Amino acid sequence: MNPPTRPRALPDAEAPARTLLVVEDDRATLSLYRAGLKSLQGFRILSASNGREALEVLRQEPVHVLITDLDMPVMDGFNLITKVRRLYPQIPVIVMTGLDESQHLNTPLDLGAIRILSKPLRLGFLVEVIRATVQAESPGVIRGLSLGSILQLLAWERKSCTLTVKSEAGMGLLYLSRGEVIHAAFRDQEGFPAVYEILTWDRPDIEFVETCRVERTMDLPLTELLLNVAMITDSLGPEAL
Repeated sequence: MNPPTRPRALPDAEAPARTLLVVEDDRATLSLYRAGLKSLQGFRILSASNGREALEVLRQEPVHVLITDLDMPVMDGFNLITKVRRLYPQIPVIVMTGLDESQHLNTPLDLGAIRILSKPLRLGFLVEVIRATVQAESPGVIRGLSLGSILQLLAWERKSCTLTVKSEAGMGLLYLSRGEVIHAAFRDQEGFPAVYEILTWDRPDIEFVETCRVERTMDLPLTELLLNVAMITDSLGPEAL
């Protein structure tokens, strides 16, 4: 069992509160979006040129809204939406495409996108759509409780859900099925290494959505997970956490 890594430095208190990821393979269009979206206050804007690059960004960064094209090389928008809905169901996905409805048949909506916008698009309207998206009802937020206590409550209720866990160390994801932790992800770690990292975080902020769309990679009772975490924490000492 590898010990969890040390938490990283606290983010800048003046940093934007939310992150927008724009996925677009045409460089000129992407540059136009980045310039036009500078008026979107409170957002940090990231970009990727295809779905595969977008998934790498999602593994490393907390993203609050994702905007994607459909027709892209390496991994197209259809496959990206499918993977985002399964792995990051808390992230709203907006599609911007030059394809007409007869070509995409509203398939992105069936896959989990919340809206399809046609190119060319007025940037002022796009800003309005993004703002309306983040102002919509957000997932549940829990603050001030230990993660272990929250997991025990969810286990008692046999909840199936996805937890987005945020602390000084970064952002991790815990997936629960009927109250059991079945998968975890943190940066480039998955499964047990990720869950042991996340469970050592002290009183993180937690958002949850009541859906779990991943395959089981772990099969260990919650009590054993928490006991292992306690042993790891004791072995590291308070200065390492």
